[in-house]
Amino acid sequence: MREFKILGKRHQNKKIQVTKYAIHARGVDIQVTHNIPTEAGKSLRWVQTVTANNAWSRACGATRVDPFGFGDPSIHKFPAPGDPLCGCKADDRKPFYFTDAEFRGRGGSDFHDGPGTRAPATGRRWTQFVLALTEVTGMHVHHLVAIYWGYDRKASGEVRVAAIRRPTTDEMRNHGATLKRLYPSYRYT
Repeated sequence: MREFKILGKRHQNKKIQVTKYAIHARGVDIQVTHNIPTEAGKSLRWVQTVTANNAWSRACGATRVDPFGFGDPSIHKFPAPGDPLCGCKADDRKPFYFTDAEFRGRGGSDFHDGPGTRAPATGRRWTQFVLALTEVTGMHVHHLVAIYWGYDRKASGEVRVAAIRRPTTDEMRNHGATLKRLYPSYRYT
């Protein structure tokens, strides 16, 4: 599968690796690992933003920090601090993909997601993600490496995956702006 090296001298020869990227009935499964050791006082956390044309994304407007939704109030409890009026809610008040409890339970190294959507009546539903491995010190979130991935669901029911690649400069700007807008108390680099 694909590997993406972390640029810079500090994490020389370190990388993330996509170990699974497979179509399922309604979408795609992805798994990503890394080989970066943790340092004292820092943690490695996954951050993901999502842009889509599905009902949840249209209801919330713009790009969102994942996970979010409005379907299950036992999970989606908290409005994003920077957007308290949106009906879509997150599972905690932090920008990270996994809650602190999930992070502790998983060990933090692997990322897995399996999004899916029903087929539209016509046309296609598209969902695009920017996933980043970050190094966190207090309220400072430093991006080490990011990938772009996603899928389309066609009216026929067909699922097509997007090529996994590094995000463009504009995609990273949108990712960063979304994090800053929704979770403004954190500092992102």
